[in-house]
Amino acid sequence: MTHRIVVNVQTGEITQVEYTPEEQAAHDAAVAAQQAEAEAQALAEAQALAEAAQPTPEQGTTNGS
Repeated sequence: MTHRIVVNVQTGEITQVEYTPEEQAAHDAAVAAQQAEAEAQALAEAQALAEAAQPTPEQGTTNGS
């Protein structure tokens, strides 16, 4: 599980505690959303590069004819 840091402002004591199941679920959902967004961005960039590499009808092809 993921941990969080808790600081007691009165004593200055610092402790590391595990997330509650609800906190862990929210964390996992946020990480999954970030990964999905990054994958979607990478796919969009790859598609844009592939489209840019395609010759336009005005350019034609360079197959020797």
